[in-house]
Amino acid sequence: MYARNTIWRKVCLFGLSAVMFLSTFFGSFTGAASANVANDFQASVMAPLTKITDWNAFKNQLITLKNNGVYALTTDVWWGDVEAAGDNQFDWSYYKTYANAVIESGLKWVPILSTHTCGGNPGDDCNIPIPSWLWSKGTADEMKYKSESGYVNNEAISPFWSGIATQYNELYASFAQNFASYKPVISKIYLSAGPSGELRYPSYYHSAGWSYPSRGKFQVYTDTAKTAFRTAMTTKYGSLTGVNQAWGLQLTNVSQINPPSDGDSFYATGGYQTNYGKDFLAWNQSVLENHLGVIGEAAHTQLDSTFGVRIGAKISGIHWQMNNSSAPHSAEHAAGYYNYNGIIQKFKDSDLDLTFTALEMYDSGTAPAYSQPSTLVDTVSSIANVKGVRLNGENALPTGSFQKIEEQIMKWSYNGFTLLRLANVVNQDGSPTGNLAGFKQYVINHAGPIVQPGDNQVTIYYKKGYASPFIHYRPTGGIWTTAPGQPIPNSEIAGYSKITIEIGSAIQLEVVFNNGSGTWDSNNMQNYLFNEGVFTFMPSTNGTAGVITAGAPQGIDTTAPSTNTVTVYYKKGFATPYIHYRPVGGTWTTVPGTAMPNAEISGYAKLTINIGTATQLEACFNNGSGTWDSNQSQNYLFSTGIWTYTPGASGATGMITAGPTPNPDTTAPSAPSSLAVTGKTDSAVTLSWTASTDTVGVTGYELWRNGAKVATTPSTSYSHTGLSAATAYSFSVKAYDAAGNVSDVSNVISETTNPVTVGNSVTIYYKKGYAAPYIHYRPAGGAWTAVPGKPMADSEVSGYAEITIALGTATQLEAVFNNGSGTWDNNNAQNYLFNAGLHVYTPNTNGTPGSISQPAEFPPANTGGVSLFGTD
Repeated sequence: MYARNTIWRKVCLFGLSAVMFLSTFFGSFTGAASANVANDFQASVMAPLTKITDWNAFKNQLITLKNNGVYALTTDVWWGDVEAAGDNQFDWSYYKTYANAVIESGLKWVPILSTHTCGGNPGDDCNIPIPSWLWSKGTADEMKYKSESGYVNNEAISPFWSGIATQYNELYASFAQNFASYKPVISKIYLSAGPSGELRYPSYYHSAGWSYPSRGKFQVYTDTAKTAFRTAMTTKYGSLTGVNQAWGLQLTNVSQINPPSDGDSFYATGGYQTNYGKDFLAWNQSVLENHLGVIGEAAHTQLDSTFGVRIGAKISGIHWQMNNSSAPHSAEHAAGYYNYNGIIQKFKDSDLDLTFTALEMYDSGTAPAYSQPSTLVDTVSSIANVKGVRLNGENALPTGSFQKIEEQIMKWSYNGFTLLRLANVVNQDGSPTGNLAGFKQYVINHAGPIVQPGDNQVTIYYKKGYASPFIHYRPTGGIWTTAPGQPIPNSEIAGYSKITIEIGSAIQLEVVFNNGSGTWDSNNMQNYLFNEGVFTFMPSTNGTAGVITAGAPQGIDTTAPSTNTVTVYYKKGFATPYIHYRPVGGTWTTVPGTAMPNAEISGYAKLTINIGTATQLEACFNNGSGTWDSNQSQNYLFSTGIWTYTPGASGATGMITAGPTPNPDTTAPSAPSSLAVTGKTDSAVTLSWTASTDTVGVTGYELWRNGAKVATTPSTSYSHTGLSAATAYSFSVKAYDAAGNVSDVSNVISETTNPVTVGNSVTIYYKKGYAAPYIHYRPAGGAWTAVPGKPMADSEVSGYAEITIALGTATQLEAVFNNGSGTWDNNNAQNYLFNAGLHVYTPNTNGTPGSISQPAEFPPANTGGVSLFGTD
């Protein structure tokens, strides 16, 4: 038995048309389509779900794929198989046999780290549950899904469980340890992000009574999920009063904030169009986005250093009920998809490739299915193209519709396509099925030649036109680097920089050069083209096009210097050191002297100086900007030969040691341990950890949050500030030393910030004066935010931005506004003061102070009927 929520019994209709809603849902991402696949496109085939029992027959099937141009085999590596015996008790033996079979066939291998159950979904012919011991790690309420009808689902771990990061880190780390020797055959790794391996909720599940084309059920009805929803809403609006004002309701208790109790009524009465409905659907998706960030960080942490390949995850093609005017996109909503722009941005932020399904399907759009898969593929693909997210396609069901697949992969420049499944194109005896020819003609034949790293590269010697040159490039037909591109390091030849770039299957490298600060050499907007090989580029001195010549620089003085030279290795004290010198008795260089280029050893600069007939070199060092190391004005003396100079600490005299090239420190510090939370608020989490050790000495620690490095610190504690309230974050730490060696990652922990203290916060609606406003603030008497402050997100009210800020124990918020680029509105340097509660701020148009109002509610409540929320 279960108690149904009565949260949504009736709502007022706001008169928004289905057309308007479609526009909101899809957004404005209709970027121009490509005319071909990406230049690294390859075709793969997905292996059977069931276990292999006849390895010889299996290898014959794979050889048929290889002989017909297939690049890789993708395989589910089931969590329920490899860790079935107990926590951290792994058995990878079956999958090592599997990988060996793939190697023998000549294919590449793409493992899918499948942390979901196999069975119960369309196309499943297996039964491999999640490891049974896992359910003892938390409560069913935390770890399982519960639908609006009360069905409890355990086909994947709920993203509300805080132990996911720990378990996934352990699984990924064990995979890396056991398959490191298989690196040459592994071309990519996929992560399972939910049911059927897809980033979604289990909204359509046959065992729960679902049948196509019904919308499915929302899945956020455990107490844990409802508490998270309540916390998110009171955090967003500051208090229950703020929620009531936003939703036009009169709730008397936070426990009345619930997901829709009746999903059908939610659409039939227009609830999905209200502020409540929009807030619920946006929050429902945000849970998935956060989950993707958590598993993405775990994967990059545990897999990148071992395999160095792209990592991807999948979004499901929920193509039915899309244009149902009475319940538009309702099936997508139940699965957790409300705003594809936001979810694809999370793929980009997490540095994950995106796989999307249903590329073989055509639109129908008629009742009862209202199916528009082709439109959906266009929507998702165009957003991914705009954001620069790499795309891989799949078919949703067994198919022979390869011409439609060809249309989509070419239109949106897909990087790959994986066919479901092996049996669709190869028979058990290894002979091709009737579908293999079509797959080859329309998909496989678009793949370029397979190029191994180092087989197709361009090396450019750049004669210094810019002192610190950058190269902005792309393999022809590919994606440009982010401007200004990459710095070109100094080469072994004085006066030249040098870089080598892999161009994959492309035939040329397209290039422009710049100084890193906005001055460009682009061949008069035509760009420069380099074929594979070694080239020298000579920039022009008057802005005209530079000259490309084949080979390394010619006419360079390669005569060995006389034996009367001094070579100085300078251990980096100054980041960009200069040496000001003279042969003893000779003439000094012009201040600040000569810049010392980086040595071949990390952490050192190096310069060789011919001192002629002198017996010593007299020198001092500086940073090029007036800070000197001159041996207390006595200067340093170097005899002929090779020397290493190590600066003293805090301006003290440095140390000169004789000898050849210094022995570099190549040993990384030990990994920090015992990372733990020592305190938290609604906007900060404080961490501490046990110090690392190092053969030379630990310089500091890198702080990582949700897969991205956010700060460094020399101490063994750190406070992550500026966080969002009631939000789960994952944290880890790495140690580094002066030579740039970085340790393995610490233990990864997850922590949720506190909710905003209800009743003591400020909510500000900012009438758009600046198009993208920032608020720089402090609770009165507290610490200011870092300039320019926090961006203010668009509110539900057109023309207004909005933010809610916790005051803690303060009674007022002191604030100024700016455009993020140095233009300020600070009340004539008096700042603005806001008491707790709701405020509307309207800036003045002529730079004079703006006005603050404190309405009882904003926006004004709709005068129509209001929804009543029941209790659990």
